Amino acid sequence: MRDGGATAPSKGAPRGIAIAAACSFALGCATLLGWWIQATALISIVDGLPIMVPNTAIALVLAGVSLWALGARERPAPLRRLGQVCAAFVIAYGVAVLAQYVFGWDLGIDRLLSPARVESSSKFPGRSPPYIALCCILIGSALLSLPVKTRRACWLSDGGALSAAALALTALTGYVFGVGYAYGLLPLFPFTGMALHAAIAFLALCAGLFMARPDCGAFAALTASGPGGILLRRFLPFVVLAPLVIGRLFLIGADLGAYPLAASFSLSSAITTLLLGALLWVSAARLDLLDEARRRAEEARAFLATLAHSSDDAVIGTDLDGTIQSWNPAAARLYGYSAGEAIGRAVLVLYPPERVEEAKESLARLRLGEHLDHFETAGLTKDGRTLDVEITVSPIAGDAGRITGFSAICRDIARRKAMEAEVASAHEAERRIRSQIEAVGAASAEVSEALARLPRSESGVRSVLEVITRHAKEISGADYAALGIGEDCGRPFDAWVSSGVTAEQIARIGALPRPIGVLGAVARGGRSIRLDDVRAHPEFIGLPPHHHPLEAFLGVPLRFHGRSVGNLYLGKRPGRPPFTEDDERVAELLADRTCGAIETARLYRVEANERKRLEAVVEQMPEAAILVDAEGRLITCNRLALEYAACRAGEVDPWGNAMSFDLRYPSGEPMDWPERPLIRALSRGEVVTSAEAQMRRAADGAVVPVLVNAAPVRSDDGELQGAVAVFQDISALKEMERQRQEWVGVIAHDLRQPIQVIATASQLLRVRSGEQLVADGQKQLGRIASSVERLRRMIDDLLDASRIEARQLDLERVPVDLRAQLREIIDRSTAATAGHAVHLDVQGDVPAVLADPGRLEQIVTNLLSNAAKYGEPERDIVVSAGVCQASAQVCVTNWGRGIAEASLPHLFKRFWRAAEGDPRRVRGVGLGLYITKGLVEAHGGSISVESSPGATTTFRFSLPFAGAPRAAGA
Repeated sequence: MRDGGATAPSKGAPRGIAIAAACSFALGCATLLGWWIQATALISIVDGLPIMVPNTAIALVLAGVSLWALGARERPAPLRRLGQVCAAFVIAYGVAVLAQYVFGWDLGIDRLLSPARVESSSKFPGRSPPYIALCCILIGSALLSLPVKTRRACWLSDGGALSAAALALTALTGYVFGVGYAYGLLPLFPFTGMALHAAIAFLALCAGLFMARPDCGAFAALTASGPGGILLRRFLPFVVLAPLVIGRLFLIGADLGAYPLAASFSLSSAITTLLLGALLWVSAARLDLLDEARRRAEEARAFLATLAHSSDDAVIGTDLDGTIQSWNPAAARLYGYSAGEAIGRAVLVLYPPERVEEAKESLARLRLGEHLDHFETAGLTKDGRTLDVEITVSPIAGDAGRITGFSAICRDIARRKAMEAEVASAHEAERRIRSQIEAVGAASAEVSEALARLPRSESGVRSVLEVITRHAKEISGADYAALGIGEDCGRPFDAWVSSGVTAEQIARIGALPRPIGVLGAVARGGRSIRLDDVRAHPEFIGLPPHHHPLEAFLGVPLRFHGRSVGNLYLGKRPGRPPFTEDDERVAELLADRTCGAIETARLYRVEANERKRLEAVVEQMPEAAILVDAEGRLITCNRLALEYAACRAGEVDPWGNAMSFDLRYPSGEPMDWPERPLIRALSRGEVVTSAEAQMRRAADGAVVPVLVNAAPVRSDDGELQGAVAVFQDISALKEMERQRQEWVGVIAHDLRQPIQVIATASQLLRVRSGEQLVADGQKQLGRIASSVERLRRMIDDLLDASRIEARQLDLERVPVDLRAQLREIIDRSTAATAGHAVHLDVQGDVPAVLADPGRLEQIVTNLLSNAAKYGEPERDIVVSAGVCQASAQVCVTNWGRGIAEASLPHLFKRFWRAAEGDPRRVRGVGLGLYITKGLVEAHGGSISVESSPGATTTFRFSLPFAGAPRAAGA
């Protein structure tokens, strides 16, 4: 027998019991109503069939009430007692009716209800048939046995219900086949019979009785999940219904004359046998499948049992009462009990006394179908030790899904608890370190802010040190903190900042400390020193008078790129907990984060001093100086530059500066913005040296000649940071140059007259002497003439150089055929190019140029003379002309020693002569190329030179075409 306390009946059983009780109650009530209103349809269903007497109807009503009250286990006690009284009355009624039939008594119970309404020719009107009385006895006994939870009571209940069902089913079969012997005892009591609706009511009561015991007996067999239950559920409907349906169908055929009555019984038997055989065949195949599934389930169960046996976790199985039924080796290792000692004992022995009530509550919850997942509790071993265990308990369901026990998995979590404690400790340490790191980050941010205020702060480096010291004290929990800079033990720290010490204490202590003793050990050693008692350090030399009491000590050096930038000292009063490794680590982290700030602050101080020194130098310079940044914004300028600065309301220069400088070309024309030396230095990276210009002085509006030097300012990695320009007032130099030029002009003019007198006198002497002058006299007159000519050319060169420098050179420019002009110049220069063949090479059709023919001849003659002087004797000179972009280009090329590259930049300077020439052949004062350059530029062209040592030297100059815009006058 299954334990009735396992679970409540399945959800379908209470509903079925209620339906069966309602059916019995309704049919009984309907019959009583029929007797009351004389409705044959409610009393006998059809005329001629047996009737249900009122006593039977009352018995069915009472039986229905009893089944409803006793069939469900949740009914309160008063209702259950009511059910038992109704069942007893049903039994008493059945016994009384049978006694009347057996002993021939007339107890008068047949006429208790409405005797006047009973009109019957029977011998016992109003008396129930004998087998109805027997059904009442059987069903009443079964109802009374329902509250008893024993195997015998189960068999009594099922036996009574089966017997009553057999009698009712026999009567129902008689109605189906029309056989009166089945529902009435015709030979003995022809006046009696079981009514059709009585048979249906008794069958419903029997079904309800079966469902009232779902865990034992017939209904348990019917609902079992095993092969027997499956077979019974498959066969029972066919066994009960198939013979009735098939027999009735063939009986109808016999009544219609289709075949004899005997044949109907044969056909009915054959068909029923065939159907039942087929059903048996199908069920057998199904049972085979179920047996295969059962075998696999057993294998899975064995596999799970093996897993449980080999599991490292304790696996314990109990029944519903908490009695241990299974015990694996891991459980024996965990609790110390062997399997023989544990099995059969209550599971409560595995709990400490203070946890027993908790275990009982858990068992009660488990019986209600709950689960316990990862439930942490305490366990008790055989030797009395208490364990921290984690338990997962799951109900064990039987074949019908009802709970039969529990499976518990127990795991020793002592190690996990220890690990969790360690993890919690680590988390706490992490939280503390994170808090300290955040504090270090906040300190770094405040140090950065103090560093950013350095250019505007009056306290300078000290403000940064004060922020570091204060945060170091707060982060480490120290009572005192100090930061000192310096390593020389012979003198005090260069800087000393303290926190946690009042100004009065500092005043009483007196002089600043020196890096000696423990302080010096930190400074010299370059590593942290952490002491629980500073007096225990071998280098401790005591504290100065009036020093605050000190015990725990932590010293951390601050080093930047391997160089000491300071030392951080932390201390605590006596009685305070010493510094920990975490304190040391966070102090070192703070030192690492802030040492760069200290070095930056020091560099700020150095840079500020250097800036002041540089500003003083720039301010005292005799030249005007201007400094701009990479965007062209004015950074600074000295007092002399301010004399040239103009500020006009609402006007700014292209860089957005309100202060502007009026810079002009030497000719007095305003200088284009891109061509200004400062712009060239900043935008193109050029270095401009000794560029001549003019600047207007803002105070008096005077235009001052200046020499401009400009250069870009770059960082160490070459990035452009700005530009600087220096303007030198050359008014005095210009005045001296003007006086020199006037002197040269005067001298040249005064020399022309005596030279002209000498030339005229020598010519007149030659004319008047005629043939009388001896050969030597002729020779001397020739020398006088050549010397006069050379002296005239030198004077002309001096005058031209003066006019070029004074920009007073006059040109009479007209369109000139370059090919014809060059041919004439070459022909007239034979004396200057003696010893050299000169070739003209004009490439293509060269348009006419705008030039002064006389000055053009002077340019070409100077270049030819220069080529002849410096070229190899007897080597050709080539003059070529062609078109180059928007101008004509003329080249004069000679072969010779060439010109050294170092000499090329100086060729066009005044009074400069190349060292490569032969002094015996080269005569002059060094103004030829200077004048040539001035003449070319006065025409609006340019001149350049290229030379390859030992090969060729080529002078190129360009002249504008006659159709081009005319250049400004020189």
